[in-house]
Amino acid sequence: MAIGRGGFAALLVPDLHRVYIETGKERPLEYPAVLNTPDMETNPIKDQQISGLGTMPSKPEGIQFGLDQPILGGTKSYTAEPFGLAVEITWEMWRDELYGIMRELSREMARSSRNRLEVDAWDPFNGAFDATKVGFTAGEALSGDHVGLDGVTRRNRPTVDVGFSVTGIQNAILHFEGLTDERGLPRLMAPTFAIVTPANKFVAREILGSTGKPFTSDNELNSLIEEDLGWMVAHFITSSTAWFVMAAKGVHNINFFMRDNPIFDSFDDPWTKNAVFTSYQRHTKGFGAWRGLFGSTG
Repeated sequence: MAIGRGGFAALLVPDLHRVYIETGKERPLEYPAVLNTPDMETNPIKDQQISGLGTMPSKPEGIQFGLDQPILGGTKSYTAEPFGLAVEITWEMWRDELYGIMRELSREMARSSRNRLEVDAWDPFNGAFDATKVGFTAGEALSGDHVGLDGVTRRNRPTVDVGFSVTGIQNAILHFEGLTDERGLPRLMAPTFAIVTPANKFVAREILGSTGKPFTSDNELNSLIEEDLGWMVAHFITSSTAWFVMAAKGVHNINFFMRDNPIFDSFDDPWTKNAVFTSYQRHTKGFGAWRGLFGSTG
């Protein structure tokens, strides 16, 4: 429905001191600091999981070499989803409105586009404990129990969920220290940063930013400082208590794929003279392999 003079008559008369539009400043995009963000050259795309080789077995004298081969795992498909928005303004409203709000609305479309990017990009974290949102293996959430191609069950979540704390961070670091691949060989993958929600912002600062041991009055050193973990606040994670510790971008396998970057257009409808503004974009998100993330519901 077009925005016309009837519904916004207050903007047509010069008696307003100020029109306060409920927008204001924006935060910089958060998800590019966390996720792998390649472009999609084709749509859809598919990733294939495959293991390496196992540990070398013994070879008694005169006995043939033992044979080994990789194990083929599952696949993960990504299909870009389209999103779009339009604003239509009558010529009369565009011409007669006195406060520049109609022109501001055309710029607001970019804000709407960016918010959609954030909401979609953080979906793997909001569904991290949901076994219906899967990677290479059906029935396995991003953070939880994982049955490897070697039949061994591994876990990237505390046995009992804990809040963001020194103990929680230590458990996450120990998880990375003991990480093995799909054939049981050590997998070198170091955690580099923690993700918290605003509710844990000050706790994160105390735990990861203080040279002294948190929550004590003695002079004992903070054992986590040497780990050199960064941290960030994610404002689009819907649970106030959830937290994650992650490997660096390009090391983990949590992705946000852009097929069509935001496209903004404007035109005049030749039948009505209405001004029409449109925005369109296509993208998708998800994960294949779970390694590189340790998470808890708090």
